Amino acid sequence: MSAPSRPLLKSFPTTPTSPHAARPAEPTATVGEPKDVARKGVRTALRPDPQTTDPADPTPERPGIRIYAPPVYRDHDDGARWSKRYGDTPRAAYACPCGQTNTATGPRTVPALITEYEVHKQVCDGTPAPHTEGRVAA
Repeated sequence: MSAPSRPLLKSFPTTPTSPHAARPAEPTATVGEPKDVARKGVRTALRPDPQTTDPADPTPERPGIRIYAPPVYRDHDDGARWSKRYGDTPRAAYACPCGQTNTATGPRTVPALITEYEVHKQVCDGTPAPHTEGRVAA
């Protein structure tokens, strides 16, 4: 009598003998919208323009200067002195009836803009500058 054959310790998958078509993947359950598609149209086109001016800023029709400066807390007993919420950035804008406008943002450029406006007020008479483009110039 012969001894029974020993079982194989490694399991090798059987090699298919004929080609089979791959099964299609099952559809996943989708909830909501696809992640790579905008909801309505191109979403980046709907972002607000970061360079829009404040409606309170002066224009040549409403000349003047507008200065926004956040409060600075210097009192020792002031509770905001210990706050980690820092003040907002100072901003300024001016417009002259002659058509010259300018804006500044930051603690160094706002005082320079104020000085520029004061110098411009002393020199300018307020008459609009002549048009140098279009039919009027020809």
